[in-house]
Order: sequence, then structure tokens, then C-alpha cells
Amino acid sequence: MNKYFFLLILASLIGYSLVAQQNKIDSLLNILKTSKADTLQVNVLNGLARQFLRKDSVKGFQYVEQALQVAEKIEYKKGIAETYSVIGNAYSMKNEYGNSIANYLKSLKVNEEVGDKKGIATVCSALGATYISIGNYSNALNYCLKSLKINEEYGNKIETANVYNTIGAIYYYQLNYLKALDNFLKSLKIEEEIKNNKGMAMAYGNIGSLYGMLHDFGKALEYNLKGLKINEELGNKEGIAWSYSNIGVSYEKLMNYPKALENHFRAFKMNRDLGDKEGMIHSYDNIGSIYMFQNKLEESSNYLNMSLNLSKEIDNKEGIRESYFSLSNLYEKKGNYKQDYVYHKLFSDIKDTLLNEQSSKQIAEMNTKYESEKKEKDIQILTKDKNLQQAEISKQKLIRNGTIGGLVLALLVAFVLFNRFKVISKQKKIIESQNFQIVESINYSKKIQNSLLPSIESMQKTIPSLFVFYEPKDIVSGDFYFFKEFENYILLACVDCTGHGVPGGFMSTLGSLLIDKITDNVLLKPSEILLKLSNEIVRLLHQQSGGEIQDGMDLSICLIDKENKTVEFSGARNGIIIVSGDIAKRYKADPLPVGGNYMKKGIAVERNFKTQTISVTATDWIYMYTDGFMEQVGGKEGVPMNYTQFENQLINVSKKQSGDEKNKLLQTELDNWRGIHERDDDVLIMGFQVV
Repeated sequence: MNKYFFLLILASLIGYSLVAQQNKIDSLLNILKTSKADTLQVNVLNGLARQFLRKDSVKGFQYVEQALQVAEKIEYKKGIAETYSVIGNAYSMKNEYGNSIANYLKSLKVNEEVGDKKGIATVCSALGATYISIGNYSNALNYCLKSLKINEEYGNKIETANVYNTIGAIYYYQLNYLKALDNFLKSLKIEEEIKNNKGMAMAYGNIGSLYGMLHDFGKALEYNLKGLKINEELGNKEGIAWSYSNIGVSYEKLMNYPKALENHFRAFKMNRDLGDKEGMIHSYDNIGSIYMFQNKLEESSNYLNMSLNLSKEIDNKEGIRESYFSLSNLYEKKGNYKQDYVYHKLFSDIKDTLLNEQSSKQIAEMNTKYESEKKEKDIQILTKDKNLQQAEISKQKLIRNGTIGGLVLALLVAFVLFNRFKVISKQKKIIESQNFQIVESINYSKKIQNSLLPSIESMQKTIPSLFVFYEPKDIVSGDFYFFKEFENYILLACVDCTGHGVPGGFMSTLGSLLIDKITDNVLLKPSEILLKLSNEIVRLLHQQSGGEIQDGMDLSICLIDKENKTVEFSGARNGIIIVSGDIAKRYKADPLPVGGNYMKKGIAVERNFKTQTISVTATDWIYMYTDGFMEQVGGKEGVPMNYTQFENQLINVSKKQSGDEKNKLLQTELDNWRGIHERDDDVLIMGFQVV
């Protein structure tokens, strides 16, 4: 779920203060008493409007309407443009984006009539931010690039940094995270140069959010905490609320749910007090999602529906999209696949609207056009000395003619290259569209795969101590777990299929269905299950003739005897580990996997899986696992973990009380071990006690 959002504070973007300072209000009121119907009075009235709009919108609108009347009476065009801009900001604060855009456009028109470029840049920046709120990204980028061009011409670094920040948000919502990060880093660089603490805080928050989307949650938390510190020093309530929200998301991804909820509730309270409905929407969604992870499904439903209702109320399409996605996940967790499908379809429809091909095309074209114009401007600056240029031309006519000829040739070459570029660009768009459709298909495949997994909550009803650490490398996983209960027995399987990603996902689906079929109302020994599973895979994939598909599975199976407190274990390449206090004992598996055609001297090797019966105490922890955790490349030498290191990790995990604490420790240890190295494989560890 996309919760790494950007609360674009328009007042900050256009340089208005959101916190009314009484001494400033008093000063403006004193000036107003002595001023006549002139330009000063218009400016003072607009200043008062800005101060009051946040805390007393009725009074704020009274001042701004008075400012417009005076400005029109004395035909003060610059004042009229400024007043429309203040009105646009006022409507934006009320989340009335249509009225906001209408007044910004009026302001832009007047600024263009009088040729006030700085005014044009300011309004274009505000329009860009407002169009993001309604999901119109092509218009948003169009106005932002206009603003950026003017601000760079005038060397206005504060506004330039703000616009880079807004452009970063546009790319973020277009799911182009690297381009978004590039723009946020440009914004931060300028803010640091000019020592603008408020801008630095916003940039830190945005960069933290991007690192979250790139799954570097440690860096995400680091940048968000930097942003919070500055916002607290400034007393910037909007920024503090935003920082709390992003910090909550970081803690959520680090599976520290109490800390995550604490920060999200802080953010919600501040957003509610500020009347920031967009912020409230995101807080509702974040809180609802965490309650879903904690299996508090009714509380989750309440908050997610509040997020959806408020998003619809203010026509916030991003909020609607996120709410649909979250509700789809909620109904999937409830096992209500009909409602899951309904909300997933609504999510896909609105996402297609926001991420349509035409919008992406327009954005790419606008960005290219802007870069080209910027280069052209640089060339003009280098050749602006016209007298020198004319003198040089008059002296070197022959060179001029040669240059013209060369330019003609260059234009011909450029024409050919441009046509080639258009072909490549078109091919690139087709590939991007196909990739998007593939990812969508894989995302839905994940839902199907997850529906085959037993719910951890149902497993814990039978084995209260059980926890599952499940981390797929890709969207779909080649690892899966299986659970079935008989009268006095419980069957658990921990399975690692050949490969990961889509191939592993196909094999895991096949394996889950086969084990369910083999154990349907029949209590078998683990070794018998392994043998039947192997034979079925060989048969279904036609492996007996040595075909191309020789995929199989490594797995461990435990049959728990609840009455006698014993565990019958059988494994195909995957063993189990039992931790008693500070001692870990490994029970080895048979050397061959299930499935695949294994030959020795031209004769198929007969599978002979064994069952080991193990007596355990109530304090012993039994661990079933795949090889993804232990074989992750990492450490100082960039090598996989050895068995002793892995066993020590499990000993430490056994000392933690709750399943959440165990999962958090495993995640931390895996991340620390991995360091800079990429994830190698899916990870699955199951732990339980026989009580």
C-alpha cells in the first residue's frame, strides 16, 4: 500500500505564513486605520487575509473580498492578481480545489496581462501543487515547469527549491521513484545552500518517504527524524504532523506497530486541529492498515471507511485510490473474496485513470521540451555579445558559408536521429505499458497465492505459540507453508520450491494443492507424504522421461502428537532445529528433494524418506525453515551465514516473548547481515512449542 505521501503545503509553496502572529496582525490593523483606498491598503488587506484564513476563515474571506473591491476600484492590476492568488490559497486550505484553481487562473491571467513574471511563477507553482491534489499530473507538471523556468532566470532559489519539491511529488505519484528522488535531492541541495530550515525539513521528509518506497526503511526513518527535529525547532505544526505520519510509516515497515500507531495518532490529532482534511485521510488509512496487520479487523474497517468517506467528500482521488487498495487487502484478510475483488477492481479503475498513457506521454514530452529550452537558453547566453559576433562574421564569410553547410548537414543527421528517437520512444512506451500490465497480473497472482496460505490466526488457535516469518524476495514467492489439523494431530509443512518470483510462485501453488490433496482426510506419516508428493510432481511435470522441467521442492514436515507431546519429522533436503535454552540441535533431512528425475548409472534413484520421532518438552522451540535466511550473502566478507550463526540467531529469537518481537528481531538481523547486498531468495521461518 502506498502510504509514503506528500502533504504539499500550498501556503509554504507560495510563501504565506500559516501561523497567525498577533503582533503582525496588530501592526497591519494599525496601518489599515490610517491608509486610504490605495495600493498600500490592498496589500495590508491581503496580509490580514493571509493571517486570518487558517484560524478564522470567515474573517479571512471578508478581508480578501475587501482587498479585491479596493484593487478593482483603483485599477491596481498587480493587487488584483495577488488577491485572486490569496483567494485560491484560501479555497485550497478548505480542500475546494475547483474554486482554488479557478481563482489561481484568474490571478495568472492578470499577471500575464501586466507582464509580472515573478507573479506568474508564484501562481504557476501553486497551480502545480493544486493539480496534484486532483490527480491531474500533466497539468501539474506543465505549470511547475513554467514556474521553474522563470525562477531559475531570476535566480529565485527559494521558489526554485519549492518547485523541484512539487515536481518530485508528481513523479512520485506517477510511480517514477528514481526521478522523484532526483528532484527532491535537487530541492534539498538548494535549501541547504540558502539555509532555509523549513524547506530542508520538507525535503528531508520527502526523501525519507522515497527511501521507504525503495525499501530502505532505516534511511527512511533517519531522514524523517531529521525533518521532525527541524519542524519542532520552527514550531511548524503542519510539518510536525507530516513528520509524525512519515515516521509512523517507517516504524510500521520495521514492524514496530506500537510506535507506528503512536506517531500516526499524533499526526491525526494535529491534522484534525489544523483542519487539514488531506492529512486526516492519510492518518485514517495508516491507522486502519496497522490495525489490519494486528488482526483488529473491525477497528481497521472503521478507520479505512472513514478515510474513503472523507476522500470522496473532498474529491481527493489519491485518497480514494489508497482507500480502495487498503479495503481490498482488508477483505482478503477476512476471507471475503467477493468484496476483495470489488475493491480491487475499483482500485484498478481509478489507478488506470490517474496513470493513463496519455498523461505519462504528456509529462515526458513536457519534461523533454523544458530541458531543450534550457539548453537553448544556455547557448544564447554564451553568444549574447552581438557586436563581437557580427565582427567575426564579417571577417570570416568563408567560414560562415562553411558553417551554414555544416549546419545543413547536421540538421539532416539530426532529422534522421530524431526520427530514430521517436521510434525508440514509441517502443519504450509500449514496453512500459506491457511491464505495467505484467506487474498488475503478478500482483493479482500474489492475492491468489496468499489465499492458498492458511491464516496465521487460525493456526495460532491450535498452536498459540506459533509465529511465521515470511519475506518473499519478489511479489510472488517460491516458499510456502501448510497446516492441517486432525483429531489429536497437527500437520505442518515448510516448503521451498525451485526458484523464486513467478516460476517459484507457480511451483508453490502446485505444491500447496498437491499436499492438500494427498492429506485429504487421511493421516499419513511425514515420510509417506514426501514420497507421494514426489511421485505426483514427477507424474504431472512428465519428469520420468528426463524432460526439460526438472523443478522440485525442498521441505520439512512435522506431525505433532498433541497427546503424547512428540513430533514426527521427515525432510527432503530441509531439516529442523530444536532450541532448548541455550542449546540448538539440528535434525538433518534426507539428501534428495521431492520431484525431479535423479539418475545413477542410468537408473532412477529410489526415494527413501525416513521419519524421525522426537520427544519435546513444553519449553522447547521447534524451528522449520527454508534456506533463504541462512544463505543470504552478507557480513564483512560477503558470504552466506553458516549453521552455527543461524542456530545462534534462533537461540536469541527463542528468548523473545511475542511473535511480533521474534519477527522484528529476525528482520533486523537479516537486514544487518545483508548490509549493502541484494536479497538473494525468499525467506520463511516457522517456530512453535508443543504445549
